[in-house]
Amino acid sequence: MLGNQMQGGLGTPGALSHAYVQHPPLRCDIRDTRGLFYDDANKFLIAPTADRILYWKIAPPIPSGPPNSDPVNEGPVLSVRYSLDHKVIGIQRSRHEIEFRNRETGETCSKKCRADSETILGFFWTDCPTCDVILVKTRYMEVERVTASQLQLQEHIFCNVSPL
Repeated sequence: MLGNQMQGGLGTPGALSHAYVQHPPLRCDIRDTRGLFYDDANKFLIAPTADRILYWKIAPPIPSGPPNSDPVNEGPVLSVRYSLDHKVIGIQRSRHEIEFRNRETGETCSKKCRADSETILGFFWTDCPTCDVILVKTRYMEVERVTASQLQLQEHIFCNVSPL
């Protein structure tokens, strides 16, 4: 289990994950990391710092050496996922905001929800021809198109979510 000193990622109380590591424990010796995340779509192990996102491809074969990195704006990081074409990084900054960053130009845009009535539970990139990212919220799922050249969020479909 990851240490309690981390802010965000798998070590955060209430964080959503699909894997639990009990032994041996994960440890990241890179200074100022803010947690460890796993991007299951791209098979990346991700370690954000104050100004960079460090990532390693962990699917076989596992290369040795320094991580790849991308610059990011300072701020909290609750979750990080790379688009399937690796052109855009999605960074969940709070329970109400996701920042999308074009890796080539550095241009950013944010998707925010109304803090008083909904919460973003998570987001996932998709290879669907009509949308790029799915935002899972407390009341519904939002399907969005993110154009990497312009980084504009285009609202597409709302899917109501009801308990089984």
